[in-house]
Amino acid sequence: MQIPARAHYALLAMLELAKRHEAGKPVALREIVDDQQIPMPFLVQILQQLRTAGLVNSSRGSAGGYFLQRPAAQISVLDVVEAVAPNLFAPDLQLTALTPEAHTVVELWTQLSNRQRSLLRDLSLIDLIERVGTVPAAMFYI
Repeated sequence: MQIPARAHYALLAMLELAKRHEAGKPVALREIVDDQQIPMPFLVQILQQLRTAGLVNSSRGSAGGYFLQRPAAQISVLDVVEAVAPNLFAPDLQLTALTPEAHTVVELWTQLSNRQRSLLRDLSLIDLIERVGTVPAAMFYI
């Protein structure tokens, strides 16, 4: 399965907002860019899609920025992915004739898609943040 860069960056941005959600202050766009290495123009587009989907909100001004619309535990990975890549799980099957074999294979792809969606639906942003805490820090050797 190929994951679009848009979905990858959207999850990174949402994790950054989730980590800072308890502080109750908006996160500046520049902070997300710096911390997650997301290209600024791309991040602006992604945050607009997330805002349209009701996952984030923004405030203006010198202390403005972005924040989660609801608690991180209530936002699934699937919510984020579908906000920025709505057709990710739609099978791209353009078949003119559905033979019994083709029908069986289409059912297989549908089952796979359903399992992927289920996995992402069952994972919240909090679950991913907890996983980040279990990843050992990278070691650099000179």
